[in-house]
Amino acid sequence: MIDGGNTFFQDTIRRNRELSAEGFNFIGTGVSGGEEGALKGPSIMPGGQKEAYELVAPILKQIAAVAEDGEPCVTYIGADGAGHYVKMVHNGIEYGDMQLIAEAYALLKGGLALSNEELAQTFTME
Repeated sequence: MIDGGNTFFQDTIRRNRELSAEGFNFIGTGVSGGEEGALKGPSIMPGGQKEAYELVAPILKQIAAVAEDGEPCVTYIGADGAGHYVKMVHNGIEYGDMQLIAEAYALLKGGLALSNEELAQTFTME
C-alpha cells in the first residue's frame, strides 16, 4: 500500500506499524512537482519498509521525473515516516518562500506604490 498524500509523518509511522502487524507492506511517499510534475513526472520520496520499496521501485522510477543526468527523481528516503517527513520539510520551505514573496509584494505595492507592471518586472526572472 502506498500513501502519496501530504500525510503527517507520525500518522505514517502509526499506519506502518499497524499494517505491518497485519502482514501488509506500507510506504509513505512524498510526491512533489505541482502542475509540471503532473505533466512531466514528479519527484518521489518514498519511506517505509525497504523490502516494500524494492517491490515498487521499478514502477516509481517509470513515473518519476528525470533529472538532467538521466536518473529518475526517486530514491528511498528511509524507514517509517521518512518520506512524509522530507515532504513536510519541503513544504515548510516552499510555504516560507511564498510568504516572503507575498510580504515583499505588499511592501512594494503599499510602501513604494509600485504599479502591477512594475511589480511584474521586479518579480520576473530573465
